Amino acid sequence: MRLYLHSLMLLMLLLPVKDVLASKQDYCAEGDGRTVLFLIDRTSAFDEQDKVSFANGVDALFNQLHTGDRLIIHTLTEDFAGSRKIFDACRPGCMEQGLVSGLFSQCRASRAKVDERKYMRDMLTSVKPMIATSEKYDNSEIIETIAFMMQEYEDYKPAQLIIYSDMIEHSRLAKFGHLGVKNIHPLLDKLDGLGLIKPMQGVEVEVFGFGRDHSAQRQGLRAEQKRNIELFWQDYFKRARAADLHLGRELNL
Repeated sequence: MRLYLHSLMLLMLLLPVKDVLASKQDYCAEGDGRTVLFLIDRTSAFDEQDKVSFANGVDALFNQLHTGDRLIIHTLTEDFAGSRKIFDACRPGCMEQGLVSGLFSQCRASRAKVDERKYMRDMLTSVKPMIATSEKYDNSEIIETIAFMMQEYEDYKPAQLIIYSDMIEHSRLAKFGHLGVKNIHPLLDKLDGLGLIKPMQGVEVEVFGFGRDHSAQRQGLRAEQKRNIELFWQDYFKRARAADLHLGRELNL
């Protein structure tokens, strides 16, 4: 065994160190293939309360990511086709390894720490315009954007879908400002028929930013309206067979 380890050490000394250090580390290979999708609603202007809630949510999101977790961030606008991908990267870090596997690993902890700081800066740079610049749209295509995201990243088998939004759909499909209880199931049947409820087995859905209306004053939703919108999304994600759903003002991670 000692001779075997000695041979391994010699082999490592013979490896082209310059090439190893210069090569780009694949941090996605360091994790277990976990993917987190993050949708940011741009259809309402952020006020100070929104900014605090959003910043706290981004901080909680970053802290719950593990080494190798892939984070993909998209915008949500008035047209699902206008959704922009603003970030896509795996969190840097090196998995703990034994002596033998560690000798052949391309992952260097010192470099990973530097890359992790850059990862954080890049992520913050991508989301900062969400707070710093306002956008206003007449419509809000939340339903079709969720369906698009689940189809677009189906092969990644996302573990989480995190959404920052008031979840008030206002599109050709539905206008939640006038959503009644009796309209919920017919609407869901219609969406099913259109193929807009994609399978979400195993996906945990976390929604924050919910509970305020779409007006410039960003007032709290009327009790009946809030209840009906909650009922719709609970039934929507139940039909999609999502693993779990949390819908609230703050991110619950």
